[in-house]
Amino acid sequence: MHKNGVKILFDYERFEELRRSKGITKKFIAQQLGRSATLCQDWKQKKSQPNEEQLRIVAEILGTSPEYLKGGELPPPPTEDELSELLRSLKEREDMRMLFKLARDASPEDVRQAVKIIEALRK
Repeated sequence: MHKNGVKILFDYERFEELRRSKGITKKFIAQQLGRSATLCQDWKQKKSQPNEEQLRIVAEILGTSPEYLKGGELPPPPTEDELSELLRSLKEREDMRMLFKLARDASPEDVRQAVKIIEALRK
């Protein structure tokens, strides 16, 4: 679908369904993006759409993928092996337990910043 020559990559209905199911306000989404409260209304009316970075942040907030918000499929859930490995790490590694405890109550933005710091340290 195109509007004014711009390819529409955002499925507002999916966004709205996920947002409501998680009890997240449009105002919160806009605040996390550093935008005004009318942002989501503009998306609904197709006056604008999120750019790739905004889409990534919105997907993180909603616990989904940018591809799903573009009309694609949901990513597959973690496999039993991946979950088992994560649980094993949490049981056996004190450092992983500490990270999990800190991240459990963190905001999505706090987690993103922590991930960026850890990635920088690894480099």
